[in-house]
Amino acid sequence: MRLILTLLLLCLAGPALAQIAGMNPGPDPRLPAPAAHPPWHAVALIEAEGAGLCTGAMVAPAIVLTAAHCLKDEPGTALLPPARIRVSIGGAEARGVALRVGAGFDPVREAPWASDWALVSLDAPIGAGRVLPLLRETPPERSILALPGFQRDAPGALLVDPACRYLGLRRVDGEGVMLAHDCAGTTGSSGGPLLLRGADGGFAIIGVQSKGILGRAGGLAVPALVIPSP
Repeated sequence: MRLILTLLLLCLAGPALAQIAGMNPGPDPRLPAPAAHPPWHAVALIEAEGAGLCTGAMVAPAIVLTAAHCLKDEPGTALLPPARIRVSIGGAEARGVALRVGAGFDPVREAPWASDWALVSLDAPIGAGRVLPLLRETPPERSILALPGFQRDAPGALLVDPACRYLGLRRVDGEGVMLAHDCAGTTGSSGGPLLLRGADGGFAIIGVQSKGILGRAGGLAVPALVIPSP
């Protein structure tokens, strides 16, 4: 099982492949998201100098949550200094000043998978009024989720799969417990928030996109319940 997952699951921050990671053949379920409106206004573009683009979400006015593997240096052997991480949201930009990642995360192996999260503290509160909470419980399986992201096949646009599904928690040997989903999202969606709408109509982060499946929609996310409060 571990070998199969290792072959199929790919980080969504790397170069595009002949088969598109995180996407089904045929109709594309992703739609343009109105980036100025909740909850999409909390989704940020993450630029790691020399390494590429990813997605993040504001969890405090000056803290953004993303995937740790998005913040590797160009050789892929270490995490970037926080000052080389730029975050853009709502026409404003800020730089990192501090970085916290999952316990034992190894940038070379991008493992353990359950530690593939990062909280980046910023030099300005560009997320004021744009914060999303972390969900501390798991919903029923097949609950409807949304996955927004800034993706390579639509430069500069925020796309969202608005009606995908939570498939439960999965323990991966040697990697920890991950959240399985069938959301569509390709290169650049790494670090994006898996969003669940509550009974009150508000959205919360249930997970952070980490791995996609080659040739079809879906993947694994780090569960929000293992990520510390900012």
